[in-house]
Amino acid sequence: MAWQNSSDSLPRLLPVPQRVQRRGKDLERFLNLWRLGMLASLTVTLLTNQLLRGNNTTEQDTSLLALGAILLGALLFQFYLAWFPWDDRLGVWVVGVDLAGVTSLLLLYVLMGRSIVATNSQTTFLAYFIVIALAGLRSDARVARGLSVAVPLSYALVVFLAVAWRQVNLNPADPIYGSFRWEVQVMRLLFLTLVTWITQFDAALGATDRAEALRDPLTGVYNRRFLEEFLYRELPRARRRQQPLSVLLVDLDGFKQYNDTHGHLAGDRILVAVASSLAAAVRAGDIVARYGGDEFVVVLPNTPGEAARRVARELVRVVPPQVSLSAGVGCLGADVEGAEDLLAAADAALFRAKQSGGGVVVA
Repeated sequence: MAWQNSSDSLPRLLPVPQRVQRRGKDLERFLNLWRLGMLASLTVTLLTNQLLRGNNTTEQDTSLLALGAILLGALLFQFYLAWFPWDDRLGVWVVGVDLAGVTSLLLLYVLMGRSIVATNSQTTFLAYFIVIALAGLRSDARVARGLSVAVPLSYALVVFLAVAWRQVNLNPADPIYGSFRWEVQVMRLLFLTLVTWITQFDAALGATDRAEALRDPLTGVYNRRFLEEFLYRELPRARRRQQPLSVLLVDLDGFKQYNDTHGHLAGDRILVAVASSLAAAVRAGDIVARYGGDEFVVVLPNTPGEAARRVARELVRVVPPQVSLSAGVGCLGADVEGAEDLLAAADAALFRAKQSGGGVVVA
């Protein structure tokens, strides 16, 4: 498999482990730079407002302290991204911390007896939309589903405590933030719900687009890019759980002659039929991918070598009668360091199967 090193200017040619980590880390760096820029702008605005007006209020001091703490955390996170490897699960935690920070700030206003700031301040309410926007740029369906529930619940909790505990609805109008109005709070809650559901819908569309991009356009099975990234993630998992893992490299016998005799359109139809037969014959957790030309790879998680050979023999029998298959079996073992070694073992076995005349399975 040609996984070649390349410069940073051509990330698509990077080895799969570097490509997957780079993609997640670059996105998180971009989002954190936006986070830093917005926090810094808001901090400068509040400081300038205090200097020009000359009167510091408790909520302004509290906001500045909270912004300073969040800004420091964002700076530390930027250094973390520069020095440590990326983990896909970290994005969920980052969004959770963002939302927890906004909720904590509003609850702090309620605790300080300034509930009207938590319920009426446009600036603090805007923080919810910043969290939603940063989360939406990830196009992560899991994060979007969580936000569609967590954001409305967060604001509903703030309003409930402000009314039930601090009775903000009974307080006289504030000279800066006005009076508490139920219709405004209901509209805010509905607006947050609507925006988070739109974000969830957009993330679902993005997930569909990414899923289609990982499919071979002719046969409908997975493509080589997905295969590389799947093996990159699956091999460490199999070692960690001490589970077997096997791959089958499958090749159509005499496919060039079939194309020359029947034409390329007929050859395409045979490829589609073979791919459908392979996909229908394996388990739900197995992966069928087009490796290139008339070659397919079948990944069999938690499957030892002998079972993989049985699966290969079954696959040889299920293809359309117009063609025959040869299959090579590669298994995870002590001498297999990565996906390259695993596929090289299957490729060597396939070569021996082709040398034997085709239509056979070699491990």
